[in-house]
Amino acid sequence: VNDGSPTPATATLSGCTVSSQPPPPSSTPALSKVTVNPTDVVGGTSSTGTVTLTSAAPAGGFQVALTSDNPVAATVPPSVTVAAGSTSASFTITTNPIGNPQSSLIIGTAGGITTYGIITVWTPFLFANGFVSVIPGGGGSGQVTSQPAGIDCTIANGSGSGACTSAFPVGTVVRLDARAAANSSFVGFRQSPGCFDASKITVARGVTITCQAGFVLR
Repeated sequence: VNDGSPTPATATLSGCTVSSQPPPPSSTPALSKVTVNPTDVVGGTSSTGTVTLTSAAPAGGFQVALTSDNPVAATVPPSVTVAAGSTSASFTITTNPIGNPQSSLIIGTAGGITTYGIITVWTPFLFANGFVSVIPGGGGSGQVTSQPAGIDCTIANGSGSGACTSAFPVGTVVRLDARAAANSSFVGFRQSPGCFDASKITVARGVTITCQAGFVLR
């Protein structure tokens, strides 16, 4: 043992035994994620949320605090407990009838970690339907119709009238057909999100897909 003195002293210890190192402390689980299934529901329909931990919950369980950032659309219980030995637990998300689609963050907090899942609450009509809309491009004239029926849009000198927007069930594949007037030529549909191919437009929930039809004067 050197105590820093000018003349170090040497000593021999006796009666000591060597023991193994103490075991490392058991790992404490942390909140990993919050998921929602299904993520899209009609208002008034429940959904299921699930919290997942990084490791199994200890004896006595592991509690995760829950909140919704938009209780008008969706509410949750104040907390959920992951049972000892489990890594996840589920809880019910209650949604409310609403007048327009709204999303809510379902937030979980535990051990200094906060994360969330998202649920979107829809009106019955917008849950089941999406829209296709035709707008004019160019200064010509013509007619745009759809299969299945719904779009019947008259374009005259760059202005549209008639049924230029129509609702279709989600997942419907819509084909648009364009016919130029006698004084015009059809130059094609302008590519845009959802309308890269106007012969097969897939209708999406609550979304309006806009297709621009190009008619030019001869």
